[in-house]
Amino acid sequence: MTGNIPLPLRFGIVVFSLMAAIAVYLFARIYPPEILTPLHVYSSDLAAYTGVFGSAPSLFYTLALGLIISACASSRSSARVHCLVWVGLAMLLELSQARIIAEPIGAKLSESLPNFIWAITESYWTRGVFDSLDLLATIVGGTLALVFLAYLPLRSNDVCD
Repeated sequence: MTGNIPLPLRFGIVVFSLMAAIAVYLFARIYPPEILTPLHVYSSDLAAYTGVFGSAPSLFYTLALGLIISACASSRSSARVHCLVWVGLAMLLELSQARIIAEPIGAKLSESLPNFIWAITESYWTRGVFDSLDLLATIVGGTLALVFLAYLPLRSNDVCD
């Protein structure tokens, strides 16, 4: 059953989720993603609460990108598939940070990627750490995205399929 929640709410959820994830990186992480480094405002006080902030980016990014990617779908069922594919990729990315996987990936990518791309992505595999709570947060974020997709209309004339 299609919900009566307006489409701008989905956009609001996406923007809030992305901003929340970026805020954690900017204010509560020692090493943000390379692209955010120029904006980094490290606060040791916030970083002391890693239990609170630790896996938040994984949850928020998966939620937001699951909803964004599902917007490319033409039907409700394909939106779910798009979202599930993203969740699967996000889980694989988290698993790829496990040392046993990250070291061979890092070695192969450093040889095959152009230097400017490797400079942006290298810290993911060289400083990234596999965290089972991040994996759980990714699953929760994906589940939330799927729940939102079940109740938020894709378009104003969306019908259940």
